[in-house]
Amino acid sequence: MLASRKVWFMSNADALASERTHLRLTCRHLAGSGPKHPADEIEAVAAWLRDYGDQGSGEDLVQGLQPDVYGKGALLEEFEDEVAALFDMPAARFLPSGCMAQPIALRIWSDRAGNPTTAFHATSHLELHEEFGYRELHGLQAHLIGDANRPTTAADVIELIGPDGDAHDTGLASLLVELPAREIGGQLPTWEQLVELSELCRARGIRLHLDGARVWQAAPAYGRSLSELAALFDSIYVSFYKDVGALSGAMLLGPRDFIDEAAIWQRRQGGTLYSAMANIVSARLHLTSCLERMPQLITRARQVAALFSLHEHASVIPDPPHTSMFHLRLEGEVSELLKARDRVAREKGIWLFGGLQPVKGQAAGRTELSMGAASLALSDSELAAAIALLF
Repeated sequence: MLASRKVWFMSNADALASERTHLRLTCRHLAGSGPKHPADEIEAVAAWLRDYGDQGSGEDLVQGLQPDVYGKGALLEEFEDEVAALFDMPAARFLPSGCMAQPIALRIWSDRAGNPTTAFHATSHLELHEEFGYRELHGLQAHLIGDANRPTTAADVIELIGPDGDAHDTGLASLLVELPAREIGGQLPTWEQLVELSELCRARGIRLHLDGARVWQAAPAYGRSLSELAALFDSIYVSFYKDVGALSGAMLLGPRDFIDEAAIWQRRQGGTLYSAMANIVSARLHLTSCLERMPQLITRARQVAALFSLHEHASVIPDPPHTSMFHLRLEGEVSELLKARDRVAREKGIWLFGGLQPVKGQAAGRTELSMGAASLALSDSELAAAIALLF
């Protein structure tokens, strides 16, 4: 009897998982760009390369179409120059991931300062999701700075180093700031707070590094250009699969000698791949459209958040959203909320959100909604009807 119940439970669980996969792949999505066939991006890269090759002939064209080899090549270097110019930074280096790029940046600043100490927010990706690579691989020490529920400010730095302290006195070589801060709903400090933080770090000899995984959201949210934002930092990391929607890849930006040193560390860590051609082309394919679309997505996030906020069992963090993403908190048992999401998907053909993280000690779930092209294809009226059905 016990064995048969186990088989029944497993078969029902498998059936539910199968149905949810079907719904997720066939419904229109609120967040992100919606489901795609795994081959779509590879085919888009191949089509770009073929179109590029049809534009003419000659040695320059052939050279530009050659795959990069171990971090060198015209196609790669041209893209690095384009991104550096976009931020008005002296140089840029393409790397496989931010998990490699950011500890390298902090390591370089620490080596130059002659101390291993850095600081960042308690919800930083380096602290939560990278198995402490900054410590285990690079020997860095980190202060977790400020209030975990809000962005880092100059006051947090002063509290750490003292009113008259500087990098030499405190051993604080660098400070990493994430804009927007994902784990707290995409929050941003005000522009004035950010300028104050930058000026303080420069006055005290502390290198300021930007975790710009989603910086594409931050600049338009401030009503500033990427170069205006970059001017406040000593080094910057950006991602090409978050928001941009490309294959995996990252860029590290900073002074020329800094980037030359980063390239050596990339090689030491096995990050200088034989070729990253598909990833580079994918990033080039999508970056311009991402930048053009982002102001509209920030507006869309605020519209969507307002529709959820009409219901007493839903709240958004922050309210209103600072960027094109926010966190959604729903009251109720997580299992029941997921069943309600499935019902909306069946009846309305709209996938409102993916998983829900239980809120500790409460009957509630929390999820992240990041607006992409898919959100622009849903009208307010049909989205409002879907949200009403959820509750």
